[in-house]
Amino acid sequence: MAIEDTTHDAGEMQTYPILELLLESAKAINSEVELEKLVQRITDIGTSLSGAQFGAFFYNEENPGGEKYLLYTISGVPKEAFSKFPMPRNTKIFGPTFSGKGVVRYDDVTQQPHYGQNAPYHGMPRGHLPVRSYLAAPVVAPITNEVIGGLFFGHSSPGVFTEISEQLIEGIAAQAAIAMGNARLFEEKKKTERSLLEQKEQYSSIFNATSDAILIYDEKGIIAEANPAAGKMYGYANTEIVGLHGSALMQQFPEEFEGIREIVKTGKSYSGTGIHVKKDGTVIHTDMVLTNFIFKEKQHYLAVIRDVTGDKRSAEALQRSEALTHVITKTSPVALWITNSKGENTFVNQTWVDWTGKPQEMHLGDKWLSDVDADDKESMHARFMEDFQLRKNFEFEFRLKRRDGTVRWCVSNASPYYSPAGVFEGYTGSCMDITERKTTLQHLQSRNVLINTITNNTMQALFMLDEHRICTFMNPAAEKMTGFKIHELQEKPLHYYVHHTHPDGRHFPIEECPIDKATSTRHQTGGEEVLIHRDGYFYPVAFVSSPIVENGVLKGTVLEVRDITEEKRIQQALHDQEEAVKHTLEQKVKERTADLEKLNYELMQFTSVASHDLKEPLRKISLFSKMLKDKAGNMLEPAANKYIDTIINSSSRMSSLIDDLLAFSRLSQDNLQFEPVDLNALLQ
Repeated sequence: MAIEDTTHDAGEMQTYPILELLLESAKAINSEVELEKLVQRITDIGTSLSGAQFGAFFYNEENPGGEKYLLYTISGVPKEAFSKFPMPRNTKIFGPTFSGKGVVRYDDVTQQPHYGQNAPYHGMPRGHLPVRSYLAAPVVAPITNEVIGGLFFGHSSPGVFTEISEQLIEGIAAQAAIAMGNARLFEEKKKTERSLLEQKEQYSSIFNATSDAILIYDEKGIIAEANPAAGKMYGYANTEIVGLHGSALMQQFPEEFEGIREIVKTGKSYSGTGIHVKKDGTVIHTDMVLTNFIFKEKQHYLAVIRDVTGDKRSAEALQRSEALTHVITKTSPVALWITNSKGENTFVNQTWVDWTGKPQEMHLGDKWLSDVDADDKESMHARFMEDFQLRKNFEFEFRLKRRDGTVRWCVSNASPYYSPAGVFEGYTGSCMDITERKTTLQHLQSRNVLINTITNNTMQALFMLDEHRICTFMNPAAEKMTGFKIHELQEKPLHYYVHHTHPDGRHFPIEECPIDKATSTRHQTGGEEVLIHRDGYFYPVAFVSSPIVENGVLKGTVLEVRDITEEKRIQQALHDQEEAVKHTLEQKVKERTADLEKLNYELMQFTSVASHDLKEPLRKISLFSKMLKDKAGNMLEPAANKYIDTIINSSSRMSSLIDDLLAFSRLSQDNLQFEPVDLNALLQ
């Protein structure tokens, strides 16, 4: 690049005057004619001259199909730094540039009142290069005023771009528009040259490959060029036949060539038969067509000649062809008919006779209309006569009454035919029974109406994507769900409109999108995702994505989507309600447990007091019984001693029972210690 050391860091003033810098940049820009390299050079020069940290050139390009799409170049940073972000939209920041209103310069773009007003990012996306100083200029075609694209420059520090920066970028934008126009003209020129070369090769291929002789004569009637078939037909080498006068091939009647040439000089074409002579003197019969054309402002003639010497063989073949034609017309399942130059029917084949059950003579003239349904007769005849007068191809669907009384749908097609001399002689046509096709079509139409009714009234959003993931159909429910109309979704895959960002603001690459995996894997996928409405808010959906594959080739994808916002709300409400009930039950369990613990404590107190109160009289009974036995045992009868022992033992046993009851009441207050027990030993 010719421009060097013209800027300083942080956008300081250029050392050269503006005009000199623009002159240098113009030389650098105009030295490139390849569009892709040109736009990169424009971006690099603009970034350098403006003092920007990074610059970008977004421009429109047109593919061979006539469709426009947005491309861009980057300077100052790797292109990958921008590849994960969506293309800039026509917001209030970018709008003036994309609409061609003029140069926009902000000392600090983040302080502008209309900055950060657009969903879903509300400012720069996460991970975007920091931009404070902002400078942008539209690139406008000087003749058509078409906005070709826009130059955008940024710097992380505020106040970097000056009025001089603005003037330089405005000048570069004007140079870029002219240079891009020249580059596109250069590409058109190369494209035209390639097309002309292809046409020349095609014409040369046809000229050399055709089996008919082709001769080109100059204005004097001298053969200037001949194809290989001409040399073969006349027995000459190519170098021998070129240079001969045209009459040399008509030695028996050399004056005939001049007569034909005089006719063609008037601008008419000649077509006729003749007798020509080969190099070895052999006579051949030919059909020749001769026309004139202008080459290098001189009259030339083009002759296409065919050897028809085998007239007898041709006549025999013609007779066989006529016999075959007769068989075909007689046995054809399609009705055939012919009219004269007045539109009167002169022939119908056996099929028509079989359909109607009437002899052929009852269908001549306009009598054939008698079997056409009364509702179609007048309109069919009027249409035929209209097309007949204009010599247009005729087509009409009508109902025909058959010999068995049934009415069948038919379609008639016809076209004019001419004599070899070009005189109009009438129409030839056919009639085909299309009743079954008509019935099938009506069924299909009914089914289409049903399908349209279902798709238009279902609450579920339906999308049809082509093999490139572009949306080709969406039902009303889909339009309502996404906020988009079908014509707004034609520039790129559907993902980039409704699923390009995670709810937390992260970019969502299409390669990671589970909805689009049906296209790449050719298997049905389903699940739940979060989409983005046209207005910028997120909403949860359930989806099923089904690929359409025919003979192993992906044709598209059917996407069914259901908004589950209300379902999620109900699920959350149920969960909250369940948690509340659970909390209430736990609270009640705690209260009941506390009540039980209180009752257990009171029971334990009661048991302790009761055991103490019960043991007191037992101790006295046992004590006094023992004392009685000790003092008077010897004086008592044996039976009395036995009674006393029984009282003492019963008191002890009663005391043990009271102790066990007290121990049992304390079980709920103690940590029980469990030990393994041999049940066999216990039972023994």
